[in-house]
Amino acid sequence: MPTIRIPNLFEKILLVIGVLVIIVGYGVINRVMQITGGGFNWETVNGIFLWLILIALVILLSVEENMKEELKMVLENQAEEAKLLREELRQHRK
Repeated sequence: MPTIRIPNLFEKILLVIGVLVIIVGYGVINRVMQITGGGFNWETVNGIFLWLILIALVILLSVEENMKEELKMVLENQAEEAKLLREELRQHRK
């Protein structure tokens, strides 16, 4: 039966920061487009591109943290399995 992993403090903070980046970024870009007359110019395209890069970085950081935690669980499971195999081998030799 797989164990349920509880998010750590870093992941919770990262979630809050990610949501804030999305909301604040969208609001700022929307406001700039209203001020400039609603058309696309190089500044708004540049802002949207940088905003999307920031969102992608938050997503990649979240994935990396999740992989690290899952790898830790896999290593713990492998260590326990190796321990059980050693005990079984000792019992088999006797």
